[in-house]
Amino acid sequence: MKASSLPNREKRFAGIALPALFVFGGIGAGTAAAADISGNHAVWGLGGKSCFAYIQAGAQGADRTDYRDYVMGYLTAYNAVTPDTYRIEGHMDLDQIMNWIGEYCDAKPMHGFEQALADFAVEHTATRLQRAPQRSGR
Repeated sequence: MKASSLPNREKRFAGIALPALFVFGGIGAGTAAAADISGNHAVWGLGGKSCFAYIQAGAQGADRTDYRDYVMGYLTAYNAVTPDTYRIEGHMDLDQIMNWIGEYCDAKPMHGFEQALADFAVEHTATRLQRAPQRSGR
């Protein structure tokens, strides 16, 4: 089925989460599975934008919902493919993650938005949740 014939919600998922799974398929297993021989990989969607573009979107009062959706897709894919990782973001909520990204992009406007997320993952590896929380009553 072509992406253009999918309902909006499914289009956004296909456009954000699925490419992220392919792009980050080998992050935890080694970079060879996720990159070409030179260490490069394709970046889809908003990940290809610069941090400057992200800053400008906020400065112009634009709704950053698409960026938030991209971040959720990226982190979901990262969590799914990275060994010993339940939540790379630890106990942070989405607003805290977006604040971290905003500070990163303010400091490094020439970096790509995807690079901000990759650096987020590296910086938060030590504080990630490695296992799902135990639930009582089951």
